[in-house]
Amino acid sequence: MAPAADPREATGEAWSPALQHAAQARAWEALHRAAAAIEPGMDDRDGLAVVNSIIEASGSERLWHASQVRFGPNTGLTFGKVPDRPHVLRPGDAFFLDIGPVYDGHEGDVGRTFTLGGDGPGEALAADGRAVWEAVAARWRTSRETGEALYRYAEDQARARGRRLTLTGAGGHRIGDFPHHIHHKGKLTDYDSCPAADLWILEIQVLDDAIGLGAFHEDLLTGYLSG
Repeated sequence: MAPAADPREATGEAWSPALQHAAQARAWEALHRAAAAIEPGMDDRDGLAVVNSIIEASGSERLWHASQVRFGPNTGLTFGKVPDRPHVLRPGDAFFLDIGPVYDGHEGDVGRTFTLGGDGPGEALAADGRAVWEAVAARWRTSRETGEALYRYAEDQARARGRRLTLTGAGGHRIGDFPHHIHHKGKLTDYDSCPAADLWILEIQVLDDAIGLGAFHEDLLTGYLSG
């Protein structure tokens, strides 16, 4: 690859858009297989075991970040927070999965909120979270704004839907050939230029304090979106 104009968007010699897209596609496949295996009666710890088993079976070389599994009221927790009390899933409950497998040396990173049937508040919240993600990605494609501006727009979009955007642990970040962090560890929320295609993950986590739930959605900002 040619040297990046901005060193924060540098990649290794092995990085390619095709392999990056392929890693994302495989990550989405693993995520959906894991979600399909989540059942009522499981708690967050059971879910984590299921998720990691399916990622391993998918041919992942390693995890570049620990899998995040949040059930029911624990969906309001941010990245890296360990639930004080695992939640046992019931029919109609919401849950989200966030995984970071590595395939062919490239980091996949995908996340989505699911529900166990019904059309309860978790379903509507998940739809709003994904809608905010899609609105921000569309904004990037047309406005070419900075990462900072995109997340200000995300806050407006969440507020318009009666939700609260949290940036704690969900502020977007670089992606690439493992490990991307040797080039840049900063968040998309702090990026003062227009993010380049295929190099940034857009994370959206919205909260509804009235119902005590959160929803999470992430994918390449480019809009690969297979979730």
